[in-house]
Amino acid sequence: MERDYFKVRVSGEVRVALPLDAVDAALQLDRQLICPIPGVMPSLLGVINRQGVLTWVLDTRQFLDLPSGHSSPGLNLPGQAVKALLLTRELAPKASLTLPGDEDESLMGHDGPPGRGANRQRQTIACVVADLERVFTASRSRQVRQRLKPRLQPLLSQVVYDGHEGVAVLDPQALLDALQEQPLSRPRSTTAPVGAQNVSSLHRS
Repeated sequence: MERDYFKVRVSGEVRVALPLDAVDAALQLDRQLICPIPGVMPSLLGVINRQGVLTWVLDTRQFLDLPSGHSSPGLNLPGQAVKALLLTRELAPKASLTLPGDEDESLMGHDGPPGRGANRQRQTIACVVADLERVFTASRSRQVRQRLKPRLQPLLSQVVYDGHEGVAVLDPQALLDALQEQPLSRPRSTTAPVGAQNVSSLHRS
């Protein structure tokens, strides 16, 4: 079955693909509007206020432990605009771990999307990348053949093909799960991910 993907450049010539149905929006963020939060892992740059909802901003390159390239976004430059993809998923009420800024939709008034229960929660993360390239329909797919460190295996288990180019798929569900593995308590009885282990470098397929 064919599936559409959004191809992004993470660092240098390293590219990954994200399932298009998991992408909520493509964003351009003003670096000055990202509010740093102390006590979280370095790849979490902070939070942004997006339409009244606090959303975590993740440096995808740093989270995957990739080297910075000359064309990588200037995340340390005040006022530098950075590009990101917003990933969103819903949680059933029984889920107990959430990212900071994940909002109980009962607090969102009547502006939340229809059909969602008042006690459901949403997880959102804005993944900063070097460049947003294009949407493509995968011609074929295969399992990743390279030996990856355990930290990367659930995140990058598949390669899809844009024509003749193989691109590793970054699994958004596994990404959000990984950010929950080591929570940090915070006010409002929600939790933040911290202390992720280093991962090996990711190379182009």
